[in-house]
Amino acid sequence: MVPEVFKSIGYGNYLKIIGIIIPAWAILMIALERFFPYTPKVKLFRRGFWLDLVWYTIIQSKVLEKVIFTLILFGAKNYLGLQDFGPMSGMNFWLCLFIFFITHDFYMYWMHRFQHNNKYLWRTHEAHHSVREVDFLAGSRSHFSEILINQTIEFAPIIFLLNTETALYMIPAKALLDAIWGMWIHANINVNTGKLQYLINGPEMHQWHHANHHEVFYKNYSTKIAAWDWIFGTGFLPSLQPLKFYFPKPQMFGLPYAYPNGFWDQLVYAFKRFDFRFFERSTWYEYLLNFRINITTLFLSLFGLKKHWVKNELFDKNNLRYEIDDNHRYEDEGLKYFYKESKFVYHKETENQDQTLEKFN
Repeated sequence: MVPEVFKSIGYGNYLKIIGIIIPAWAILMIALERFFPYTPKVKLFRRGFWLDLVWYTIIQSKVLEKVIFTLILFGAKNYLGLQDFGPMSGMNFWLCLFIFFITHDFYMYWMHRFQHNNKYLWRTHEAHHSVREVDFLAGSRSHFSEILINQTIEFAPIIFLLNTETALYMIPAKALLDAIWGMWIHANINVNTGKLQYLINGPEMHQWHHANHHEVFYKNYSTKIAAWDWIFGTGFLPSLQPLKFYFPKPQMFGLPYAYPNGFWDQLVYAFKRFDFRFFERSTWYEYLLNFRINITTLFLSLFGLKKHWVKNELFDKNNLRYEIDDNHRYEDEGLKYFYKESKFVYHKETENQDQTLEKFN
C-alpha cells in the first residue's frame, strides 16, 4: 500500500526528491573523503573517475534502466496482463521494503560469493575490482552483464508481487537504498564502527574486500548486512578481535593482474579474452583512449590552463598506484602480483600452481 504522504506530493515530485537525495549524498561522501580519508592522497578526479562517472554511472545505467524495467520486467508484466496483480500490495509499504531489502541482500551475498568462486562468473565481476583507488564512485564500475542479472533478479519480485502503482513507488525507494549504501561501503572514509561491523557493512570491511591481498580474495562478500559474512565464515577485518593480521589497512587495491583501460575493452574482455595489449600499443587506439584528454586540454587551454595540469589533476595520469601495472603491462600475460602475508609477491602460473588464483586466468 502506497503511503498517503507519497501520493499527496505526487509521483513526479517523489522522483525529484529521490533525484536530489542521491547527488546530495554523493557530495557528502566527497566531503568526508577529503577530510577523513581511509587511504591518503586519493584525488577526487582519480584515474578512472571519468570512466566510472560518464560510461558506467550515466550511460550504462540509463541504457540498462530501459532494458531491465521497460523491456524485460514491466514488458513481461504488461504482456501477461498482470498490471493489477500484486499479492503484497495490501501490506505496509515499509514492511514490504524491509522484506525486499533482507531477501535481496541475502541473494547478493551468495551471488557475490559465487562470482568470486567461479571462473566464468568472476569475469562478470572483475571490472568492479579493477580500480586501484576505492572511493564512493568505484562501486558504479560493474560490467553490464552483472547489473543485468542482479537488478533483474532484485526488482522482479517487487514488480510481480506488487501491483503496478505500488511497484512504481517501491522501485525508487529500493534503488535509493542501493545507491546510498553502495556509495557508503566503497567510500574512502576512515571510520571505525567497531562491533557494528558484525552486523552492518561499511567501508572498513568493503575496503578490505577490494584489497589486492591474497588473504581476502575470497572474503567479505556482504553488501549491506555484514552478518552474512560472519555467519557463513567469510568475514575478514583485522581491527575486530580476536583476528590479527600484518596490516591494519590494505597496502594495495585492485586486481592482481593488468586489465583493459577502456569501457568497451572491459565490456568485451568478460566474454572473450583477447590481447588488449596489442590494441593499446597501436597509435590509433592510444589516440582514441586519449581523445577526451586532448579535447579537454584544448578547451581549457583557452582559459590559460596547462596540459600538464589537465593530465595530472583532471585525469591523474601520473598516479603512482598504477605504476606497477604500467611497468608490467606488456610482460608475461600470466604474471600475477599481490600481497601475501607481509610481503609483496610476483607469481607465474608456469612456475608455481596456486588453485586460489585459478579464477584469474
